[in-house]
Amino acid sequence: MKFFDRLLGRKAAQLTYDQVADLIDGVGGGVVAGVTVTEKTALQVSTVLSCVKVIADGCATPRLNVFREKTDGTREKATNIPEFRLLSRRPNEWQTSFEWRRMMTAHAVLTGAGLSIKVRGANNRVQELIPVEPGRWDVRHVSRYELLYRCWDEFGLIGEFKPDDVFLINGLQWEWTKHLDAVKLARSAVGLALATERSQASMHANGLRSSGTYSVEGTLTPQQQERMSAWLARKTGPDKAGIPLVLDRAAKWFPTAMTGVDAQHIETRRTQVEEICRCYGVFPIMVGHSDKTSTFASSEAFFAAHLIHTLAPWHVAWNQRMDETLLDGAGPLFTEFDTRYMRAGSIKDRAVYARTMIEMGLMSPNEYRDEEGWDPRPGGDEYLKPMNMSSGSNQGGSNANQNQGA
Repeated sequence: MKFFDRLLGRKAAQLTYDQVADLIDGVGGGVVAGVTVTEKTALQVSTVLSCVKVIADGCATPRLNVFREKTDGTREKATNIPEFRLLSRRPNEWQTSFEWRRMMTAHAVLTGAGLSIKVRGANNRVQELIPVEPGRWDVRHVSRYELLYRCWDEFGLIGEFKPDDVFLINGLQWEWTKHLDAVKLARSAVGLALATERSQASMHANGLRSSGTYSVEGTLTPQQQERMSAWLARKTGPDKAGIPLVLDRAAKWFPTAMTGVDAQHIETRRTQVEEICRCYGVFPIMVGHSDKTSTFASSEAFFAAHLIHTLAPWHVAWNQRMDETLLDGAGPLFTEFDTRYMRAGSIKDRAVYARTMIEMGLMSPNEYRDEEGWDPRPGGDEYLKPMNMSSGSNQGGSNANQNQGA
């Protein structure tokens, strides 16, 4: 195209990012309600930003532990392997585990997938995970069941990688090699919310939106129009609200009524918050939006539902990806998110739970102290046994002894 432009003496027009996305309908591109919806413009909607942040924080905030399953069926923390520090401390030279997981989850939530390049050491173990920005990598079929990932940055091509050389976290998928673009699927809800916010901003900024029309017969000269505008400016304002107008020259005052769209603007914005939350699977209360039916007592149930229905699928996706592609796959190593702080109740409820579990012998004192983040105490590994409880075998033996004595 540039060659023909130079040949014909034309100057090539430089398109903006939104214009390119509108033409090729690329990463989340599309026009809804007169606005271009991409992953970058979608983040300008506070509800989209909050949904992405809530899910990303829910995958980055919990402590990520690496466990080793022992031969007796119990488990222990595998803190003596390089993968533990890689996943729970520092996956690359620039980011902590929190920052890397948060960014990768945000990429997956917003664009459908997040990708990082594996950097291996001399022993073929992963030493670093280098994230790649969305829109700067793609995947293509080399053969029917063979894939190749191509990554680039502002300096050019980074390289082409096989599936074993990248770490990929996917959102919703329709095809096993590709992901569904969340912004593209939710473009109607996001676009209407973006258009509504822009309409509200222009309504407050546009001085031409008046409260009525002052009409006179005949044609006004520019000087007369300026004098009339100055006179109306003196009569209007908060201090002169409601003052009657004295009109001459058969002048008429026509008040402007609020349209139905303007009157229902708040309801439209509330509906769009709920629609966007529905698209991302986030409860509205988690983004700071609650209706009259939400109470303080029901908020705890919403928080529990958020962990179960919103974060749990993402935690499973993270765990299975890390177990199969960063650890030993079917071996004894596995990862787990520590979400106990999300399920913690009030102090009273926790005290009742601790007393019941310890007195029933279902939990040792040190096990509960570990849940609370406390250090173990000597003698706290013993399980209590209620005096009025015994197993069926012991009860049968005692009855036989009683019968023999009789």
